[in-house]
Amino acid sequence: MSNQNNRNKNPLNILQAAQNSQILLRLKDGTEYRGLLKEIDAYMNMILENCTELMEGSPVAKYSEIFIRGNNLLFIKPDASQIM
Repeated sequence: MSNQNNRNKNPLNILQAAQNSQILLRLKDGTEYRGLLKEIDAYMNMILENCTELMEGSPVAKYSEIFIRGNNLLFIKPDASQIM
Protein backbone atom coordinates (compact mmCIF):
# COMPACT_ATOMS: atom_id res chain seq x y z
CA MET A 1 0.00 0.00 0.00
CA SER A 2 1.40 3.39 -0.88
CA ASN A 3 2.11 6.12 1.64
CA GLN A 4 -0.61 8.29 0.06
CA ASN A 5 -3.26 5.63 0.75
CA ASN A 6 -2.10 5.30 4.37
CA ARG A 7 -2.39 9.05 4.82
CA ASN A 8 -5.93 9.09 3.39
CA LYS A 9 -7.04 6.45 5.92
CA ASN A 10 -5.89 8.46 8.93
CA PRO A 11 -9.11 9.21 10.90
CA LEU A 12 -8.15 12.81 11.55
CA ASN A 13 -7.44 13.39 7.84
CA ILE A 14 -10.84 11.92 6.96
CA LEU A 15 -12.57 14.24 9.43
CA GLN A 16 -10.59 17.28 8.26
CA ALA A 17 -11.70 16.46 4.72
CA ALA A 18 -15.30 16.35 6.01
CA GLN A 19 -15.19 19.98 7.18
CA ASN A 20 -18.10 22.03 5.81
CA SER A 21 -20.17 18.89 5.25
CA GLN A 22 -22.91 17.17 7.24
CA ILE A 23 -21.81 14.65 9.87
CA LEU A 24 -23.60 12.47 12.37
CA LEU A 25 -22.02 11.68 15.71
CA ARG A 26 -23.01 9.77 18.82
CA LEU A 27 -21.76 10.51 22.30
CA LYS A 28 -20.99 7.87 24.92
CA ASP A 29 -24.32 8.66 26.65
CA GLY A 30 -26.26 7.75 23.47
CA THR A 31 -27.12 11.31 22.40
CA GLU A 32 -26.68 11.93 18.67
CA TYR A 33 -25.99 15.17 16.83
CA ARG A 34 -26.31 15.90 13.12
CA GLY A 35 -24.87 19.11 11.76
CA LEU A 36 -22.32 20.93 9.66
CA LEU A 37 -18.75 20.24 10.79
CA LYS A 38 -17.02 23.64 10.93
CA GLU A 39 -13.85 22.98 12.95
CA ILE A 40 -11.94 19.98 14.31
CA ASP A 41 -8.65 19.71 16.17
CA ALA A 42 -6.12 16.95 16.90
CA TYR A 43 -8.13 15.87 20.00
CA MET A 44 -11.28 15.48 17.85
CA ASN A 45 -12.90 18.42 19.62
CA MET A 46 -15.29 19.89 17.08
CA ILE A 47 -17.68 22.72 16.37
CA LEU A 48 -20.93 21.93 14.58
CA GLU A 49 -23.25 24.53 13.06
CA ASN A 50 -26.98 24.22 12.33
CA CYS A 51 -26.99 21.17 14.56
CA THR A 52 -29.90 18.93 15.58
CA GLU A 53 -29.77 16.90 18.79
CA LEU A 54 -31.39 13.49 18.43
CA MET A 55 -32.60 11.08 21.11
CA GLU A 56 -33.55 7.62 19.85
CA GLY A 57 -33.66 9.05 16.31
CA SER A 58 -36.10 11.89 17.13
CA PRO A 59 -35.10 15.57 17.12
CA VAL A 60 -35.20 17.12 20.59
CA ALA A 61 -33.29 20.40 20.14
CA LYS A 62 -31.65 22.62 17.52
CA TYR A 63 -28.48 24.66 17.97
CA SER A 64 -26.96 27.30 15.72
CA GLU A 65 -23.50 26.32 17.04
CA ILE A 66 -22.32 23.62 19.45
CA PHE A 67 -18.93 22.49 20.77
CA ILE A 68 -18.36 18.74 21.26
CA ARG A 69 -15.38 17.47 23.28
CA GLY A 70 -13.58 14.64 21.53
CA ASN A 71 -13.32 12.47 24.65
CA ASN A 72 -17.15 12.18 24.73
CA LEU A 73 -17.42 10.67 21.24
CA LEU A 74 -18.53 7.11 20.60
CA PHE A 75 -18.60 7.33 16.78
CA ILE A 76 -18.65 9.81 13.90
CA LYS A 77 -20.28 9.30 10.51
CA PRO A 78 -18.73 11.67 7.94
CA ASP A 79 -20.86 12.68 4.96
CA ALA A 80 -24.19 12.21 6.74
CA SER A 81 -26.09 14.25 4.13
CA GLN A 82 -28.05 11.14 3.08
CA ILE A 83 -29.20 10.33 6.64
CA MET A 84 -32.62 11.64 7.62
